[in-house]
Amino acid sequence: MSKILGLIFLFNIVLWIFALASDDFAINEIKHKKDQISLSAILYAQIALPIMQNTKITDFEKMVRISQKFSRKVIPNSEFVNIYRFEAEGEHSEWFKYFDGSAASRQEPIIVSGLPSSLSSQQRAQPSFTDQIVGGLFEIYKPLVDRKVLTKPLVEKRARFSSQSEVITNEAGSYNLRVLTPIRDGRETIGIVEVRDSYQIKDAYFGRNALRLNLLGGISLISCVFGIVLAVSIAFPLRRLSKRLDQKLSPDDIAVQLQSFSISSLSRRRDEIGKLHGNLVKLTKQMTELFQEKEQFAAEVSHELKNPIASIIAYAENCEDAATTDPEVIGKMKAQAVRMNKLVTEISEAAVIDNDLVTKKRERFDLSETIGEILDHYEDVNEYPSLKFVRNIQRRVAITGLQDRWGQIIVNLLDNAVSFTRPVGTIRITLKKTWRHGVVLEIEDTGPGVTEATADLIFERFYTARKGNAVQANASGLGLALAKQIVEAHGGQINPTSSELGGARFVIVLK
Repeated sequence: MSKILGLIFLFNIVLWIFALASDDFAINEIKHKKDQISLSAILYAQIALPIMQNTKITDFEKMVRISQKFSRKVIPNSEFVNIYRFEAEGEHSEWFKYFDGSAASRQEPIIVSGLPSSLSSQQRAQPSFTDQIVGGLFEIYKPLVDRKVLTKPLVEKRARFSSQSEVITNEAGSYNLRVLTPIRDGRETIGIVEVRDSYQIKDAYFGRNALRLNLLGGISLISCVFGIVLAVSIAFPLRRLSKRLDQKLSPDDIAVQLQSFSISSLSRRRDEIGKLHGNLVKLTKQMTELFQEKEQFAAEVSHELKNPIASIIAYAENCEDAATTDPEVIGKMKAQAVRMNKLVTEISEAAVIDNDLVTKKRERFDLSETIGEILDHYEDVNEYPSLKFVRNIQRRVAITGLQDRWGQIIVNLLDNAVSFTRPVGTIRITLKKTWRHGVVLEIEDTGPGVTEATADLIFERFYTARKGNAVQANASGLGLALAKQIVEAHGGQINPTSSELGGARFVIVLK
């Protein structure tokens, strides 16, 4: 949550900095105003030039005529204009002045109007909250403008050759603009026109940024509100999930604790948080099923191992009681030990399969070629001449998975078919791939088939239901269970049905 709020705070800082840095209206206004007074100075120089060229009149008469030309009735802004006689000696303030616009303006009557009665002294003394913020921003903004517009004070005597200009700031925070333009009679400079102006940057900034400030403040407020809502809607649910996942599980009731992981308020959400919660619930459910399967598997292993161990103990006790050793008893003890050894081997193999299905990298391989090689081997070692293998395998059917484990599926299903079909019969293997059904593998035989009652039981661990020729020494009942486990780990399904050949038909569908 702190990171989200930090990003929102950073966003607002960047927003305000960008607003300040990109606000160049004052710079452009000052440049525009300086260009205007420069043009005005050139125009005024051209107006005053004929009068100053006249050598037949005195300086006083020139001053009168120039004052008439630059009266406020003719030039409204003449109060900002001064016209000097250029003198190479002396300071600028000592030059003879033909026209002083500021002096003329002082002759005009001064009109003083009072403040409106509705505006109280408290209102005049205390600025509004918006004005206070704008004032604070102005203190940051003005130094940025100063860097770009302020110039060094001009040297008046240099104006005899070309126009000179300056922009300086005063104590009130405004800018004073000043331009000096020479009045030239041929190559000789006979006078200087001075045009002044000022720019109230603070008033302009306040007038311009009142609306912009409200807009930026609204954006900042909206971003903060939405940011807090977003932070609360994301951070708090994640914190609840984190606390739930941080629970210490006791070994006695792990499955029960995992089943209680779901949070009802999050299960109803349809956003990414809800999807995350759903995936975690799904994961915990799979872990719960895994723990339950492991417990069931351990119980079944314990049960299956107890039978041969009990038989071995019983036969050993009989040997102790008998005066002589019975070879038949020894043979039975050996058979039970062999059975137990096979059970342990297959149980170990089942554990290896569990690990492979989770950790091994799956690769793309040709399932048609794998099945073909396995069938070639079965035909080579077939002990029953009347047992036939019929293959109907589509070429180049490629899938992604663990090739050795798919080979184990084929071997387990073929072993099962051979045990129920021998010594006389047919086993048919069909592999095809269609756009509608995906990869379909069928293994069917002419054996006794699978009844509806045993259709679900045959995939349970250690389940066997063999009679007659199908009886197999030391059969563990793990083959079909492992085949189903591998198929489902690859996203497929395996189902037993009745075959047209009269026996069982196992169909594996992989999409």
